[in-house]
Amino acid sequence: MKNLKTIILIAALLAATPSYIFGQGAPKPIVGAKGGFNFANIGGDTDNKMKVAPHFGMYSEVFFDYFLMMQAEILFSFQGHAATNDFSSSLNLTYLNIPVMARYNVGYNLNVHAGIQFGFLLSANQVYTDQKFDVKDQFKGVELGLPIGVGYDFMDRKFNVTARYVIGLSNISNNVGETRHNNVLQVSLGMLLFRVNE
Repeated sequence: MKNLKTIILIAALLAATPSYIFGQGAPKPIVGAKGGFNFANIGGDTDNKMKVAPHFGMYSEVFFDYFLMMQAEILFSFQGHAATNDFSSSLNLTYLNIPVMARYNVGYNLNVHAGIQFGFLLSANQVYTDQKFDVKDQFKGVELGLPIGVGYDFMDRKFNVTARYVIGLSNISNNVGETRHNNVLQVSLGMLLFRVNE
């Protein structure tokens, strides 16, 4: 419930941002949907294998001018790691991630972006061959990440593709003396849903 209140507060603050702070004559803010694949692993005190899993959600882009904008997203993201061999276990972590980034357009279609990501842990399961164990109490409920990526827009920003690496900045483990952090490469396809005030 505490995490839900935080998410609602962030969304309300973004929605309440007055339009006059953004560049006059810049393109209208847009809202879209996106999804794709995570190539995820856990770094730190463990030796794991990369896991391929999906992510999906919504994004918004608010333009300061034609080159600089703010990009924010809300993503359901499936992370963790795969089993290294037949005798080890995989880890399934489900997050609600909120990346907020500055984006710079290099020309009209190509862009680079970076910022901060807030991750809220929804579930954590350790999976053996045919057994699943809830291990959410072993992980912290909130994490910070550093998203850095590139994107390309098509058809007047109606579609876009993005490649992004999210570097885990915080220790996600609750176990004393253990350091673990998420590292995720994301490849996404986005689609414009509507332009604000049009």
